[in-house]
Amino acid sequence: MCGLDEAQVRSLVRAGFLAPNGRGVSLRFAFRDVLVLRLVRQLLESGVPLRRLRRQLRDIKSRLAGDRSLASLSIIARDGHVVIASEDGAYRPDTGQLVFDFAGTPPPGVVAELPLSREAPGPSPTMVLSAEDWFERAVNLEETDPVAAIAAYRRAQKLSPESPDIHINLGRLCAETGDLSGAERCFRDALAIDPGDATAVYNLGVIAQDAGNDSDAIDLYRRALALDPSLAEAHYNLATVYDRGGDMRAAIRHINEYRKLTRG
Repeated sequence: MCGLDEAQVRSLVRAGFLAPNGRGVSLRFAFRDVLVLRLVRQLLESGVPLRRLRRQLRDIKSRLAGDRSLASLSIIARDGHVVIASEDGAYRPDTGQLVFDFAGTPPPGVVAELPLSREAPGPSPTMVLSAEDWFERAVNLEETDPVAAIAAYRRAQKLSPESPDIHINLGRLCAETGDLSGAERCFRDALAIDPGDATAVYNLGVIAQDAGNDSDAIDLYRRALALDPSLAEAHYNLATVYDRGGDMRAAIRHINEYRKLTRG
């Protein structure tokens, strides 16, 4: 209904953006929670990177008095950032900086879609960048321009094809931008280099779960936990898969393991 998958919704609950009734695997949402979910989807579609979106919404939520919801504010997207709009103007909540829109300010509640730069800045003609240089550049570009970050990771990948970290980071960004087949290819390339990389196995499980392949997702999450028993998110996602399949005993077992690993 809101255009977000279950894992995304539960991550927003953990971040404190939503206040559902119930605990553990089964949650019930109020109408204002649905408004927040739609807002998150609109901001993502308007070019705000997921990591930055979580950080900036968390900052806004921490400043709201009482039990006020994010849905009570007019939140829009400008140049890949979250902006609060009001009758007095618009400002960025993370810096307090006023945002001027010479083309006109959109009405409250409407997410403005503005173009982002789509080309990664190229290296200087007099300087040759190494794989490490391109990797660092990609990391720095992730929040401001994920498309340019992908291009930089691909440069690093060509220069250092045996680095699993490059494949994993590139795969994660491909998944966040909707290229699931490209993401899966990157994670499998990382595993071909290092079969013991729990993160790559876990990420393949997320892709399988999002595609509705629950049995594959369960196998992959179990493999990831065998490689890294401290991988709390694997327990959490296993709980959601088992809950969807009706195996409440297994769901409760894994949600309890998740709580043990994340306690404190």
